[in-house]
Amino acid sequence: MSDVREAVMPRQVRGAQVLLFVLAVGGLVSMLALSDGLTAYGQGEMLAPWSLVWVCALLALTYDGGARGGVRITTIVLMVFMVLPTITRMGEAVGVGLFLDAALRILLGVPVVVLLFLPESTAWFDRER
Repeated sequence: MSDVREAVMPRQVRGAQVLLFVLAVGGLVSMLALSDGLTAYGQGEMLAPWSLVWVCALLALTYDGGARGGVRITTIVLMVFMVLPTITRMGEAVGVGLFLDAALRILLGVPVVVLLFLPESTAWFDRER
């Protein structure tokens, strides 16, 4: 008799994973759409937070495999480093495009942090393999 235990990822973790993928694609679209009207400095300033999102999206690929609590904490820290400066600089957005870019990062970034702090998410990453 075999003892098979099926590990199913909680909805909270799957939601954070999907939000990170959507945020990564949204960042790519945003960078492509807004890069023509920006200087090199502006493009670099815009690329920095999106690069953190893309790293988090790569980390999200491991959520259903052997990811541990360190992956969860790293994702949370990187997302906080992306969201907080965006919130503080939201008022400095010159055009509608830059404002929407910042709003996208905030509206999708904050729920990722919240979802990864939930007890179900913590239990998923701390589970026995």
